[in-house]
Amino acid sequence: MAIETETKSRGLYSLLLRRLEEARRKCNKETIPFPNVFSKICSNFSITKKECWELLYFVREMGLIEIVPYHGVRIVDLKEVKK
Repeated sequence: MAIETETKSRGLYSLLLRRLEEARRKCNKETIPFPNVFSKICSNFSITKKECWELLYFVREMGLIEIVPYHGVRIVDLKEVKK
């Protein structure tokens, strides 16, 4: 699942999605386990776990990710959503 042109802007949300995509490729799963998400995002953005949760909920409201309870985060394929 590639990051689409809409998310290739230079904003922080595009950077967040790139980091999540890197974590997804590293774990070879569609759903990125929460420990991998927190490790990647908290260290890259120098934020706490609580701030990371707030960020994840915000990005979920934007429709860019899905939060899978007790498992992890899934990046939404923007090509699939537009159809």
